[in-house]
Amino acid sequence: MTYFTCFFLDNEKDIIVNLYKDLDRMFYVLKTPNHGTGNLIRNLSRICNLPLTKDDNDMLVIKGEVPCFIDGSNRESYIFRLRDTKVASIYPDGTVEVKATIPAIAKTLMSQTKDFVLPVEKTIFKTYIRRELKFRADLHTHMNGNLSGDVLIALGISHQIRYPLYYVKKLDLKLTDAQWSRLNEQREKVARQFVSSGLQGKYLDRRINDNTFINFADLILNNLDNAEDNIVKIRGSLAVIKDGQAVFTNLEKVYLYRYVFCKAVEHEEPINLSNKVEMIPDIDVKNALMQMLRDKENPVYCSNTIFQDKLLWIARSYKKQGIYYAEISDTTLVKKYESLEMLRQVHEVMPSIYKETGVMIRFLAAMRRIPLTIIKDAVTPENYLEQNLEVLKATALDPYVAGCDFVGEEINDIITLKPAFKEIVKIAKVDPSFVIRVHAGENDSQKDNIAHSIECVRDSLEPGQPMPKMRLGHGLYTYSLASKKGKEALKQLKDNNVTLEFQITSNVRLNNLNTLEKHPLKAYLKQGIACVQGTDGAALYGTDAIDEQLSLEKMLGLSDAELQLMKDAETKIIEESQKAYSEKKAAFAKLLGDRSIEEVLLEKMQTVKISRGKTKGEVKLDANTELKDQITEISWDRLPVVLIGGSFNTESRSTKLSANATKQIDELLEHLNPEEVSFVIGHTLSGYEKYLLDHNDKGFRVYSFVPAVITKREADKIKASGVKVRVSTEAQAMGIYKSFNYEIFERRPSMVVAFDGNSAAINLIQEAKNGKGKADIFVWANSKNLMQKAKSLQGYVHSFDSETRLVDVMDY
Repeated sequence: MTYFTCFFLDNEKDIIVNLYKDLDRMFYVLKTPNHGTGNLIRNLSRICNLPLTKDDNDMLVIKGEVPCFIDGSNRESYIFRLRDTKVASIYPDGTVEVKATIPAIAKTLMSQTKDFVLPVEKTIFKTYIRRELKFRADLHTHMNGNLSGDVLIALGISHQIRYPLYYVKKLDLKLTDAQWSRLNEQREKVARQFVSSGLQGKYLDRRINDNTFINFADLILNNLDNAEDNIVKIRGSLAVIKDGQAVFTNLEKVYLYRYVFCKAVEHEEPINLSNKVEMIPDIDVKNALMQMLRDKENPVYCSNTIFQDKLLWIARSYKKQGIYYAEISDTTLVKKYESLEMLRQVHEVMPSIYKETGVMIRFLAAMRRIPLTIIKDAVTPENYLEQNLEVLKATALDPYVAGCDFVGEEINDIITLKPAFKEIVKIAKVDPSFVIRVHAGENDSQKDNIAHSIECVRDSLEPGQPMPKMRLGHGLYTYSLASKKGKEALKQLKDNNVTLEFQITSNVRLNNLNTLEKHPLKAYLKQGIACVQGTDGAALYGTDAIDEQLSLEKMLGLSDAELQLMKDAETKIIEESQKAYSEKKAAFAKLLGDRSIEEVLLEKMQTVKISRGKTKGEVKLDANTELKDQITEISWDRLPVVLIGGSFNTESRSTKLSANATKQIDELLEHLNPEEVSFVIGHTLSGYEKYLLDHNDKGFRVYSFVPAVITKREADKIKASGVKVRVSTEAQAMGIYKSFNYEIFERRPSMVVAFDGNSAAINLIQEAKNGKGKADIFVWANSKNLMQKAKSLQGYVHSFDSETRLVDVMDY
């Protein structure tokens, strides 16, 4: 057999169908090389009733023949089917027309479990949408999450960016001997600059490797023997993890990999590109790069910066998806000098982009609800919100700025930021088109956030001021709509004309949605709430606007009438936004006169002071200082047993002890040996954690992870308990699950015993499953929240109850 061609069943190129010919017969080999667990291909073979076999590399594959058909015009084509779905037509000239795909949401759910339960019709989608119901906007997305890995790789080559040695090593990229020689020579020079830095060990190595660079074009084009493998590894680093659901920690790491391309710096030593581009083994990277080289000969785009090319390719991608209006959230627009440079570049290139693509791109100036902690050594000033608002008051004047956004992991109550809204609604008073968007209801840890977001805006209005245009991103979780609080939230949504934005794929891939049965979209549509679709940065999650609409329709069973309601809500926003752009453009031109954007907007930036009001609760203290006598490393001579049940709830939700559950702890303490295991808990020392401490008669070591800042009451409680302490880098209690991952699940074997909790506990369980160290996970069967998560991890989590005792299901 000879190789013929290949195609992919998904956007991320994870499900590959290789085609081979033997005379006039065609055969296929379906592979999932980027998925190490084998869950994806096993589940796919089962639901499609296809046999599994192994290839020469001992990897699972699905093999079969593709039958040939002759149509009424005597034309031959080979038809590839999965079950009863026509997936692709393959023609003798090598053309492949893909008719159906597997969306990212189904692929994730198949990868997550050993026992996939969704039917084939919710797994393989025909890629057709009725024209009159086709969504035409992306109203919830993020600047550095839009472009596919292939386009980013092509951009990196085209602009010959600096690629850090740290990522070369982290991804285990293969370089030529000559490339390694040049890199190591450069590294020696860089290392000399850190002789007096005070850094040691891995921290010193990391800093040196972060500042040692190879020209990315050199890495790919002068290393073609390894280019295919390297491209696959780099592409994989630019999307969230493959074998199951991710958590916010993983998303933050992916953004760091993307920043290398999205916030790139060009290398000081360029190479000649033209003679090797045709030899790039990945056709999508090659085609994108060839177009970028043609763009360099176009007078309109020849001087494009990386950022301008990024905008161009975002617009081209949207055009391909049938999208012609997008609002992109970006934190750059609240940074003083960076925002001015960004807007200058936008005004330079956007008219040409619009002329070519017909896609209008506008922006939401994004402010973080909590400081970013994943970037080491980054110091966020205490008054960062005031600084953001100072810039926002100026950048909001620009016609390309449609509004503002509060972004970041939803682990705090938005009500704590209420003083900032007083300044934001002042902008909306002057500009009635200004959109106020809040990420709210993304997970179940803050069920008040939908209502509180509306309250923050409504209570900040001046007398007689109308409610501004307001949208809430995600909107998944609030109190039951049948409850008193739920009915009030629904009333506020209606009375204030708030629009909800839904992004189903990112909800699943970020571990915020583990079952589709209770998704609220249909209920909101039934109640007359305006609902629209977004992608949340499609490329991060292996989706696009078309896949996203198909996923909403198929997974949630939306009718044409319900899709029409969403389409009508979207159309209204598009029309209002286009009108607002035109009016703001005229006003902005008049404001500028003959002055530059930088000069005028700097003049409009005025110091903002926001009243913090009375601090809710007690004064926060530095945990490292308060608990210094109890801080110690988790010892390596004992297996850590993470007990979840008390600290992983929101403040308004307390754990109620069950006698059957406490009996499990009694038996566990009796069964385990304090010389072989230690326990690890959260910081509240409540619920089942408190029960553990109160009944620790055998003297197990108990470690408590605590937030970076705590109250005096919390500090006194921890001191009195005698637990050993680990201090998280996270200031928010709901974020300390990340430290369990860094210090335990990524490093060593462990056990997790989960009795109670909501989103933080669910994230902790997912981190344990994803971690490099093997974790045995046990979930109390009477916890509805946690069992939902456990069922999505079928084969990786064991449940226990009074009948199926924990000590009986443990392999320890």
